[in-house]
Amino acid sequence: MIRKGRVLVIGGTGHIGSFLVPMLVSEGYEVVVLTRGLTQPFPHNFLFSRVSTEIIDRYQDEQSGRLQNIIKKYQPEAIIDLICFEPQSADYLIELLSGSDALLLSCGTAWVYGPVQKVPVDEGHPRNPLNDYARKKALIEEKLFQACHAGKFPVVLIHPGHITGAGKTLVTPFGDHNPETLQKIINGEEIFLLDGGFSTLHHVHPFDVAQLFVKALKYRKKAIGESFNCGASHAMTFYGMGVFFASLFGKELRFRCIQLEEYTEQFGFPEEAYYHVRQGCCMSIEKARELLDFQPAYSPEQAIIDATNYLLQQGVLKVKNNE
Repeated sequence: MIRKGRVLVIGGTGHIGSFLVPMLVSEGYEVVVLTRGLTQPFPHNFLFSRVSTEIIDRYQDEQSGRLQNIIKKYQPEAIIDLICFEPQSADYLIELLSGSDALLLSCGTAWVYGPVQKVPVDEGHPRNPLNDYARKKALIEEKLFQACHAGKFPVVLIHPGHITGAGKTLVTPFGDHNPETLQKIINGEEIFLLDGGFSTLHHVHPFDVAQLFVKALKYRKKAIGESFNCGASHAMTFYGMGVFFASLFGKELRFRCIQLEEYTEQFGFPEEAYYHVRQGCCMSIEKARELLDFQPAYSPEQAIIDATNYLLQQGVLKVKNNE
């Protein structure tokens, strides 16, 4: 194997990092993982034994200067930042990396677009974030690209859709992560579909997010200064997801359509579902296809099956023996 450069992955044991780190190792990169040490990679991959690991507390180590010392110690040719959630963390990296050739690949979110004017939404669409998380992510993107376009250091942004796969719960047809909705579908019980269930989800398996980071690293000359949407081959409506999920268990989807305002009046405001349903998500991935040769390995349906299988194995979801 030809040894390539050194890549530092911040947040390398999470949902995306669990796939990304082994990919980088198998591609011949020397990998350094920065992690809080609170999670173990899932699924487990023996290639994690080939990486160097630094246990960090990001915000504390930013303030103390320890993070700066770690980055200077390893002198990476690229930094993949999967957990930049605060604008001050972006400011920290901008100051630290200015004048260097290190490529920064940062993980954003499809939520930066907010409610959109056309679908599928491309990367040039105005940012109209709805909540604090998305506003911070949009500001981080703005700061990083300002630095990049000013010639301080090279930057790439990747915006995943709804990350769906084994290892955690998934967005349900109701619009939140509560597995009770999925269990009701399995049981043949009625669920609520907000606003008719015609808003959209754009699933993406963490494997595919990982592979797009690797492709951006490989085709860096085309990627630098650009943002890329990362989703599956197509989006699904909440209704369509419910129908598909029910079919996995030989059921028909039983549902009651309800407007979000009516649901709020009867049961309280469903904050997470509100953001998922009212802004929707249906992204164009043509830019990533054309510039980076990105081809999603998982369809939305395959990602849902992978996530569902995990929840069944963990006992979060249950199927009666006679089913």
